[in-house]
Amino acid sequence: MYRDLPPQPENPRTAPIRVVVAALVLALVVSMGALGASADQLDERREELKTEIAQAKSSVDGASAAVNDAIAALEAAEAELAAAEAALKEAEEATEKARTLDEQRAEELADAEHKVKQAEADVAAAQAAFDSVDARTTEELTVITQQSGPLVDFALLLTDVSMADLNHRAQLGETLLTSSALELDELQEQRFKLDAAKSAADDARAAAKDAREEAARQLADTEAKEDRAEQLRTDVEGKVAARDKARVAAQNELKAEQARQSELEAEAADVDRRIAERIAREEAARKAAEEKAAREAAAREAAAREAAARQSAAANKAAADKAAASRAAANRAAAQKAAAQKAATQKAAASSSTGFMLPVNGRLSSRYGMRLHPVLGYRKLHDGTDFAAACGTPIKAAAAGTVAERYYNAGYGNRLMIDHGRINGTYVTTGYNHATKYIVGVGQRVSKGQVIGYVGTTGYSTGCHLHLMVWQNGSVTNPMAKWFG
Repeated sequence: MYRDLPPQPENPRTAPIRVVVAALVLALVVSMGALGASADQLDERREELKTEIAQAKSSVDGASAAVNDAIAALEAAEAELAAAEAALKEAEEATEKARTLDEQRAEELADAEHKVKQAEADVAAAQAAFDSVDARTTEELTVITQQSGPLVDFALLLTDVSMADLNHRAQLGETLLTSSALELDELQEQRFKLDAAKSAADDARAAAKDAREEAARQLADTEAKEDRAEQLRTDVEGKVAARDKARVAAQNELKAEQARQSELEAEAADVDRRIAERIAREEAARKAAEEKAAREAAAREAAAREAAARQSAAANKAAADKAAASRAAANRAAAQKAAAQKAATQKAAASSSTGFMLPVNGRLSSRYGMRLHPVLGYRKLHDGTDFAAACGTPIKAAAAGTVAERYYNAGYGNRLMIDHGRINGTYVTTGYNHATKYIVGVGQRVSKGQVIGYVGTTGYSTGCHLHLMVWQNGSVTNPMAKWFG
């Protein structure tokens, strides 16, 4: 259990146990590697460090499970949010790439459709050129046929035609044949161009179809990636809300933990005050008893002196009798004083010889001393010694005494305190905490080893154990330093 110390800057996040454990493990490694250390020293140090590591792992007494759970929930929410944000970033990058590729596919489609239009225009131009040459060639062939047919030759025989006309006609026919041959060659060339243009147009249409299909596929992929990114954005928004909610819960639990620690500190101060008041009452009663005894002794001495005076006045031998009586009284007083001193010595010896016994048979799980609070992140005093034991294990009185207090406290759980009185000049009180229940009541006298209750895990406790405390003259102290060492 933690108690009052000057506050230090608080850490809103927990880092306690793993840091302490790591430091202890490192210290263990360094100790084992130290030069000049004997095997026995190393073994002893190793065992000490093992014990300290175990204590650090289990030293969460005083921190409620709720605050640990709230911080764990916050850490889990932050981890989930980080993973979701990473997934969203990856999805947004993929979406951006998909959009870029989508634009590229759109440009490729536009270029392919432009090429189709150009190819179709080329086909139309080639068709027009072909039709023009074909028309001219057909016209010239018609003329040649008309000029050189058998009926034309027969008509020349029946008409009066000179040789000059015949030569002219022959030259004209030869020219027409030559021109027709060229027209036919041009017509063939235009046919090749038309076929090539049609083939190019077919290729352009096929390429445009492929580009259109690829653009459609890419558009679908882009839309799918955008949908995925939008889903992840929604998921991230939800996880941000969950993280914020967990953060508020953790902050509230931290505030509650701080309030609990304040309650524990107030409780510890109040216990110290009550013990001091009991000590003061006992001291006052002791002084009153001593003063009463002194008055009674003085009265006895006065009565003795008065009796001696009367005896002296009554007889002439008063001087001798008085001397004898005085010596006898002195001897009796000395004997009484010696007897009282002997009784006090025997009582002190008896008290000191009683000793203290461990209240439970259990492993020492956490020592008295400074501890790093597992939640608040600053060092506080662990004001007792913890013994790990199963719930229901009997708790025995460490020494004879009187039950001074028994009550429930939110931090310490079920509490019981036994005043043992003065032992070798020191007023000693033992405290027992977190019990399931106690079977003795306030004002009851208990003997050493008597069962007073049973181990539990009430209050701010992380498991079944006994939190044993000792007060010397009203101030809390290390139980194992003197009384149980």
